[in-house]
Amino acid sequence: MSLTSLILVTSITIVLGLLLIPGLNINLSNTTPQSIFAQTNYTNTEITNTASNDLLIADPLPSWNNNTVKQNIIKFVENVTNPLDSNNYILSDDRIAVFDNDGTLWAEKPIVFQVYFSMDRIPYIVSKNPSLKDEYPYKQILDKNMTAIHGISEKEAMDLLVKINSNLSEIEFDKLVNNWSQTARNPATKMLFVDMVYQPMLELIDYLKDNQFKVFIVSGGGIDFIRESLSSVYGIPNYQIVGSSSKYKYVDQINSTNAEINNNKSYIFKEPVLNSFDDKYEKPANIALHIGMVPIIAVGNSDGDLQMLKYTDDNNLPKKSLEMIIHHDDPVREFGYEKGAENILEESKQRDWVVVSMENDFNQIYPNNGK
Repeated sequence: MSLTSLILVTSITIVLGLLLIPGLNINLSNTTPQSIFAQTNYTNTEITNTASNDLLIADPLPSWNNNTVKQNIIKFVENVTNPLDSNNYILSDDRIAVFDNDGTLWAEKPIVFQVYFSMDRIPYIVSKNPSLKDEYPYKQILDKNMTAIHGISEKEAMDLLVKINSNLSEIEFDKLVNNWSQTARNPATKMLFVDMVYQPMLELIDYLKDNQFKVFIVSGGGIDFIRESLSSVYGIPNYQIVGSSSKYKYVDQINSTNAEINNNKSYIFKEPVLNSFDDKYEKPANIALHIGMVPIIAVGNSDGDLQMLKYTDDNNLPKKSLEMIIHHDDPVREFGYEKGAENILEESKQRDWVVVSMENDFNQIYPNNGK
């Protein structure tokens, strides 16, 4: 049999076999050629509309204006996650991103939000220890002299937090934070503090997680405060949050007080001693201690984050890391300020770090536009 005859016989056999399949209706009289396997047709318009919808859905950062900063972020992520790009590809196990919290993921003005939490507890603390009523900043807070405490530093805020939120069990502290975060509002915006997170940064976190990054918070704020108030907001588990901490002590079940605290079970007790202030030089040290890997993405907003960004930049190959600074240059929609960020902004010019303009790069600041 010739090759042509063999092909003809084989083709006829296949068609006859298909005709015998139950439920398969093939109209052989149809003069319009059509694949028996493609039962759905799409017009060019439908294909175009579908492609356009896919592009809209695919935008991972809709609250970012479509400019150079957004394009650089997406390009970096695409490069390091593309296994065909041998020059830039980074294994998923090595994709570590670290974010500061105050001023980077949520607002920090008029003063660091953790201070407000501490202030709300001061009347109770002073009632237990009346000698504090004439000391700074207890007196100023009781007198509601907010001007006097607006300049309080993060270190002073942390010292205050340790003093007035110690001698508590971890369980008691978590309950206090949880209750406060559900009702406390910023005096300037009247918004719940937990609603003053930045929508573009939430999208960035989700985008990185979707691309197999492990995202950590590395903050000067209190580790237990952030874990209880913001872990669920950011979708970042407690064990991926690093922050300042007081000294912890384990209390076993043989104790006269824990029947009331934890039903006669052991618990962790917060002592009035600062264990670690996770700022500046402590940030890289705590990254090494708690994460054990050099990040490839580091994001901050102040001089307290400078060493974290330098550590990331110095310990990765060129173009294998991304350093970003959130610049608070939008006094209309948020707060405008550069104080405390002078050094990191200057360093960004020397190292070609990405500076994110809140005014120009964010088309939205807060979720639901702050409503």
